Amino acid sequence: MKMLKVRGIGGLGRLRLLLGFVLLSQVSLPAEPTVRIGIERNVEGFTLSSSAPFVIEGISTRRAEFLIVIALAQGEGPFNRDDLETRIGVETDDERVFLRPMDPSTAIRVEPGDAPLRVDGSAYRGGLEVRGTSRGSLTLVNELPLEAYLLGVVPNELGPNTFPELEALKAQSVAARTYIVRNLGQFEDEGFDICDTDFCQVYGGLDTEHPLATQAIEETRGQIATYEGEPINALYSSTCGGRTEDAENVFGEAVPYLVSTICHYEHPDPQPFESTTVYRNWEEGLLGIAGVDDFASAGRFLGITNVDSPSGTSAEELASFIKSQFFPTVPAESDLLFLQEQGVLSTTDENRMQDVLLRLLLRKNVFEWQDARLIHWDGEVFETRIGAEIRQLSLAPDAAVFRRIGDERIPVDQGVWLGGESMELRIIDDRIEALVYRSGPMSPAADRYSPLANWQTHRSSEELDQAIRALNIGNLDDIVILSRGPSNRALRVEVRGTDGERVIEGSRLRTLFSLRDSLVYIDEERNADRELLGMSFFGGGWGHGVGLCQVGAYGMAIDGASAEEILKTYYRGIEIERVY
Repeated sequence: MKMLKVRGIGGLGRLRLLLGFVLLSQVSLPAEPTVRIGIERNVEGFTLSSSAPFVIEGISTRRAEFLIVIALAQGEGPFNRDDLETRIGVETDDERVFLRPMDPSTAIRVEPGDAPLRVDGSAYRGGLEVRGTSRGSLTLVNELPLEAYLLGVVPNELGPNTFPELEALKAQSVAARTYIVRNLGQFEDEGFDICDTDFCQVYGGLDTEHPLATQAIEETRGQIATYEGEPINALYSSTCGGRTEDAENVFGEAVPYLVSTICHYEHPDPQPFESTTVYRNWEEGLLGIAGVDDFASAGRFLGITNVDSPSGTSAEELASFIKSQFFPTVPAESDLLFLQEQGVLSTTDENRMQDVLLRLLLRKNVFEWQDARLIHWDGEVFETRIGAEIRQLSLAPDAAVFRRIGDERIPVDQGVWLGGESMELRIIDDRIEALVYRSGPMSPAADRYSPLANWQTHRSSEELDQAIRALNIGNLDDIVILSRGPSNRALRVEVRGTDGERVIEGSRLRTLFSLRDSLVYIDEERNADRELLGMSFFGGGWGHGVGLCQVGAYGMAIDGASAEEILKTYYRGIEIERVY
């Protein structure tokens, strides 16, 4: 997720000023630019290394340590403070040491050899440059061609392992390229163009590159998004919660191409599912999935043969039987106490057969559930992402299906899926035998594949009071949202305290209470005396919600959108131009 930024201005003023930048008309870049990235800023030292020799000011080495050195005037002293001089110290692998002035205008060049340079273990393409700062610290700059720079940006901004859609990654590549073309020289006063964090764009270097992202970058080489011939301010955030917001409502400046838009490409129809099997509850369902209804079948499920039935019905007799059959090698002074400690037998309730069998299987941890997210369901083929892998599965006609609501798992025999639901699957031979799914409102928004398309969080009264301390209005009494934007993000919010009230912007609400987004609704909890006990925040999205929705781009690509269609959905009235 990329945030707005511009050097020399703090806080929201920084965000607003960037929107008002005056750009050169008609960008003309006859050749691929070189980008200089500040990868270590204001640090006290670092280590460079490589598997092949590299050169520092004519000295060949495979390892070099950079550090800050306090140099003294000649003689034994006493010395004045003015006699102390801060310098850059460099120690090479043959234990040679040389010193250079701590002068921001003077750089120490590091030229790579036949292998990449590594900075404290992280590999980078291109060359490096070390500079001192006026604060007596070090800054390390990585210099390389723009397209090589993007190789270390795109997979960090939209992870190909999690969102493996080429057209979405191509859209991300154009947005990231547009951003750097527009912002070259942003940190010129510090000796580089751009930083490597989400304050600019996340840049992770060579080790973070990915083949699919590389393909996307190569297929869009030199392409940027323009509006009336100028590179746009290509803002993007992770998840927009179904609709993006006007830039004016978030950053205080209207931008014609950064206006609220619904996050969708197509409106897919929910597809029905059904099962011939439905259980009364989750516990019965687990036993049904395992095919367990007595200790003998539990033994077979666990791979234990010749399991009989207990000889008696007392707790002691039951414990002796279970211990001997299912935990024979575990030493225990008391079988009953051991099984109670393991949670197999209850210390308070009646040990019903079904409960004991279920607790036994859970204790043995034999249910193998795989976390997944549904990509597409057409009634026959179940396409899902499990980790980084996309799998085509079938749904057993008698599959055990549960819908998860909160902590409850409700058995169902029919329903509909849209795509984007998070699931836990039990898979045998590419067939789903059981699943638990969680879904929010049936929304066709393209960012429904994000786990943060819907979220909720809770804050206690103590946490709420701490959050508003900077407002100086006492303890929190209420929060009233005064106005919302077209995406339903909070724009103006009144925070009422025991000693007064303050009206703040929606973005401030988000930071005060550490919320994912300002697209939020609030439920308060009070006791009989109307004292505030806490608040639950229900919301959607992650980020500022302006411009490209990254997970929405992924969802649009799944629905068949091209990179250009994705970009023109989120950036209104733009053109895609090749500038080199």
